[in-house]
Amino acid sequence: MEMNRSAAMDMKENDGRLHIRCVGGEVAAQFIFGFRIELEGGVSFTERDFEQVGDSGIVTRGESAGGTSGTVRYRNDLLEVTVELELDERERAAVWSIGIVNLGAEPVVLERVSMAEGELRHFSNEKAYRPWMALNVGLQSTDMHAGIETIQPNRTSYFDSFTLLHQADWQWEILLGCISFASYFSHVLVTQRAEAVFDVTVAASLDRLKLMPGASAATEKAVLLFGTDGHDRLLEAYMDKVCRQMEPRSSFTKPPTGWLSWYYYYGTVTEQDMMDNATALREQFPELPVDYIVVDSGWFLETGFGDWEPNGKFHYDMKRLADRITEAGFKPGLWFSPLLADSGSKLLRDHPDWVLRNNGMPVAGMNPNGSDVLELHEKNNVKYVLDLTNPDVLDYLRVLFRKVTREWGYRYIKLDFLVRALFTDRGNHSSLGRDQVYFPGMSTAAAYRNTMQVIREAAGDDCFILGCAAPLFASAGNLIDANRMTPDITRRNYTANPVRPSAWELVKLCGRTMAARYFLHGKIGFNDPDVLVVRGHEPEGISDDYKPTPDEAKVWAGVVALSGGMLFYNDKLSELEEDRKPILRQLYPIGPAAAVPLDFFNPDVPERWKLAVRRGDEQWTVLGVFNWGEECRDMTIDLESLGFAAEESVHGLEFWSRSYVSGCGRLTLPAVRPRSMQLLALHARTYRPQLLGTDMHFTQGWAEFASAGWADHTMNVVWRPDYVQRGIVVVHVPEAYAYERIETNADHWEKRGQLLLLRQRHGAEELKIRFVPL
Repeated sequence: MEMNRSAAMDMKENDGRLHIRCVGGEVAAQFIFGFRIELEGGVSFTERDFEQVGDSGIVTRGESAGGTSGTVRYRNDLLEVTVELELDERERAAVWSIGIVNLGAEPVVLERVSMAEGELRHFSNEKAYRPWMALNVGLQSTDMHAGIETIQPNRTSYFDSFTLLHQADWQWEILLGCISFASYFSHVLVTQRAEAVFDVTVAASLDRLKLMPGASAATEKAVLLFGTDGHDRLLEAYMDKVCRQMEPRSSFTKPPTGWLSWYYYYGTVTEQDMMDNATALREQFPELPVDYIVVDSGWFLETGFGDWEPNGKFHYDMKRLADRITEAGFKPGLWFSPLLADSGSKLLRDHPDWVLRNNGMPVAGMNPNGSDVLELHEKNNVKYVLDLTNPDVLDYLRVLFRKVTREWGYRYIKLDFLVRALFTDRGNHSSLGRDQVYFPGMSTAAAYRNTMQVIREAAGDDCFILGCAAPLFASAGNLIDANRMTPDITRRNYTANPVRPSAWELVKLCGRTMAARYFLHGKIGFNDPDVLVVRGHEPEGISDDYKPTPDEAKVWAGVVALSGGMLFYNDKLSELEEDRKPILRQLYPIGPAAAVPLDFFNPDVPERWKLAVRRGDEQWTVLGVFNWGEECRDMTIDLESLGFAAEESVHGLEFWSRSYVSGCGRLTLPAVRPRSMQLLALHARTYRPQLLGTDMHFTQGWAEFASAGWADHTMNVVWRPDYVQRGIVVVHVPEAYAYERIETNADHWEKRGQLLLLRQRHGAEELKIRFVPL
């Protein structure tokens, strides 16, 4: 992606440190940095501890399409270090990596390498009155801290993989981090020392890599991006670079739909529960294009993780269930946590040597009571990490997933708690003090990716793989097809008054993390926002405090819909309240893309999510407006921020209420209720009758209609052949047509002011509306 060309960018080397500068308009930024190499035993070297090779340090420098490249070499008695850097002025981007050669006679052990350690300085003629904000994307899919942070002066902030710094008063963004993730986990440290001066480190653990004499190693690729065109363009440019490095691919061209057992049944699920809901789907919701029926945790032996054989609730036969789901017209799916094994499992009793050990002690990825999303009996067991470098372990996983997919017949697998084989639950995995798991002879990230490749090859490219609690970027490639983007939307209670987020707090938390990661969708896999749960009651015999009001249920439905990602739901369909059932229908099929949070740098939860929709030559904006607060308030929309012209008259419909809205320049939504959201379909007003929306799908026209044409005073609306629902169609009739006679093939129609509401029978292929002058 090409960024705005109005800024100039250059680089130079001075006293061993690299200088990168970007100037645009009234503002400029400069990053001056060196490197640091940390060895075992506390020994470290910076660029000051080396002599440069060559007179100037830049031994190759060539102009290429829009940029320059350079190489700087450093040498001392122990190591030779090479910095390879490329500068692309069109994208205002710098990419570099560090190579290390052991020149000594003995092995050296590399603990950590800082690809950049230096000062980032921003220059402007204007004072900034608002604080700097930063994106924290997190390490793994279910992180609860992902979102926007306020940078606190003189306090170091930690970010996994990369961060995006934003100064609202100057409308500048600066992105720093890594774009490759195949071998090592990287992080960024940022400390603000003055209004626009930061100490910045981009580093990676090299996982105690032993470098033999004469051997070499290379870091991941670091990146620096400058932007003045908004966060969405800069994040798109960043993801383009990530994709070029990681080469993500999948056999699946669109996100899947389905039903999942966990958030209603939790670990109590039975085979009959699965089939009851499959039957309800087919009989009560035949119009929903649901792909998969997925059994979550609760199907395997109670001896725990590792003993992946069915228990008595499933008649000790998972092939039987897969066959029944297939016969019902769906594809079966199954849950696993394949990289861990319970201390009491038969797997570990038979193969104690399969456990990863550190100084002779087995490595515990999950400790008793270490997770509040496990079943009660599972909390009491230590879950050990399997040695992912052991060929027997890899063979075991290969055999397991061949059996599951080829013998049992499952076409979807959900792989959970993957991060716990990489970083244990002792401490915060998104911090310098995290408890990382180390594998013999291989980096943690490489061991993980190699294992996931074994699972992929065993399951086949035609088996959909969802990663859950999986590293976001290290999972890119052909390893998984989708990744969870949020924490669990509901959680079962095992004790009275548990210390945990409330149900509404979980909705806000999941909304916050989904907004922070919207840009990942369709780049390194599909986003999974977690399941659509809209029930207004707790499951029978289970406490989880999840009893959303209708407004709160629509808030979560809005987040799921606007994510553009996977659409699975979970409620026990036979007991779902009648007023909640339309929500299920209104979200299918999945929308065309992920909505962009316009107020992305809101440190709470973004309130305005924009989805651009196109049907042929027509285009409109679907806008989600969220009131996350506890008070009713008016909410005003800047229509220019949505792409409308300053003097353009805009109108449309609010989806849930079918209320008409209009504005020019600004649009005010009066008295938006607390804990609610509105879904608007906004169009530039035309001189003729105009299709404004429907009550059928949240996009209000994208899913339902193939086209909506106008000729000879006639509107001709053609239904999509694969969309079978029929409901209310709303047409705006301007004053010039208000007194014309209406001829239509609709089964029922009525006028309400300037709105024409029409309803057509099932099976109709097109809707015609003719306005006949009197």
